[in-house]
Formats: sequence, structure tokens, C-alpha cells
Amino acid sequence: HFGSSLSVLSSACFGAARARRMAGMLRRAALRPLQALPRRGSDLAHGPIKPIGPNFPLTSEKTMGPHGWMRGSYTILSLNNPIVGPMYRPPWVVGGIHNPTIDPVKHFNTQNRFETVTFAEYVKCFFYTCLPARAQLFMIMVPVTCVVIVTWIEQRREPMEVFMDRE
Repeated sequence: HFGSSLSVLSSACFGAARARRMAGMLRRAALRPLQALPRRGSDLAHGPIKPIGPNFPLTSEKTMGPHGWMRGSYTILSLNNPIVGPMYRPPWVVGGIHNPTIDPVKHFNTQNRFETVTFAEYVKCFFYTCLPARAQLFMIMVPVTCVVIVTWIEQRREPMEVFMDRE
């Protein structure tokens, strides 16, 4: 009788110890992937992370050709030799980006955006995203401007004499 109660007592103690060991193993297994993640900003750079470089969105001239007004691969100033630079080869034609010029982890990081990016850079990036909509903006603004100018001219001119005589 005494031996049976001892075996029950020992199995209860070993069961509690086994449960504690399993809980510790589960805790370590759950924490291990979290410890492998980079800490917020500390592994990427020392201090706040600036997502864009000084020449963003321009990239290297070797990759995308020269940037700027009238600095492309072709010119309209010469009829004899209109090709003045390397042919533009976009990455989707050449077959992928083999030498990336931005670090995507740093570029798409938004932790310190408002501390590191100035208002002028923020506005510049905003207007660079609006560049593809230039054609749509002109399609709306040109007719609206024409109608407003005609309305303004009609409003400001003197009435015709025919209307004045009939009154």
C-alpha cells in the first residue's frame, strides 16, 4: 500500500517537471524565430534609417543611361547623327535587375521617415509619383482652361449695339 502511493507521488512530481520542461522548450521554440528577426533599425543602420539617397529616383547612368533634359539616347538637334548615347534597355527587356541600385529593406522601411526625409524631398517624391498622370491632367486642364478663358472674355466685352437699340 505504501509503495503504490509512492509511485503515484513520484509520477505526479515527474509529470510536473516534465510539463515545466515542455513549457520551456515551447517557449524557446517560439522565441527563436523572433530573435532571428532584425531589431527595429539597429541591424540595418546605426541611427535613423533614411529610405532614399541624395539622387533618388535617379539611378546610375551605366544602368539606365543619362538623366536630365536633352541628355537621352537620341537628340532632335542633329539630323545627321540623332543617336548620341547608349540605347535604353529597361530591365524587363534585358531580363531582370542584375545589379540593383537600392536596398529594398532600407528603401521600403518606414520607421524614421518623418525624422530623416525633409519636406522638400517628400514633395519631390510625391510629384515623381504623379509624373505618369501628366497626360490625364492635360486632357482635363486644357479644355477646362479654354472654356474658362472664353467665358471670361465673353463676360468682360461690351454688349453688342443690336441689343442696346432694342431696349
